[in-house]
Amino acid sequence: MQRIPYPDLETLSPEKQKVAGYPERTTLNVTYMAMHIHDELWRPHLALKVAMVNATSIDPWLREVLILRTAWLANSEYELHHHLSISRNLGFSEEKQEALRTQNYESLTEEERTVAQLTDEVIATLTASDETLAKARELFGDAQVLEMVLIIGSYWSTAMICGVTGIAPDSEAIQGWPLKKETA
Repeated sequence: MQRIPYPDLETLSPEKQKVAGYPERTTLNVTYMAMHIHDELWRPHLALKVAMVNATSIDPWLREVLILRTAWLANSEYELHHHLSISRNLGFSEEKQEALRTQNYESLTEEERTVAQLTDEVIATLTASDETLAKARELFGDAQVLEMVLIIGSYWSTAMICGVTGIAPDSEAIQGWPLKKETA
């Protein structure tokens, strides 16, 4: 049940109206709801969310492992709506999705298990065990470990926005992320 109304698009700054595509198209409910945030904070918030899609060095498959674990731990119907679809279109089987939901990581690859375990520990304790951190550093390096923590935190934040505001999942789930453009 929605607990906070969406902002009135007509009263938003031109910058927010442009992002929303107002009046020609609609935008994701969570993006629309976040437009309540004042512009000076909203701009970097939006930039971070866009960078999570377009500028991450994390493999899209492993990013979905991070996001799905975060969404399940947060019990975020909104995020699951989109990321079950995205992961399915990346090639995740129902069994892999279920393994991530139930924390039954035996069938996952070493990389997937490590990413899932890192997510579990970071959300539960705001840290990682020495063993999990060492394995993540070995497999991915320090920069990607920190990027993973940032992604976990960002999606946890999205789950909190969804929970506090009570926004409903969008009518259509996102099917996938745009492919990164190759640079010359």
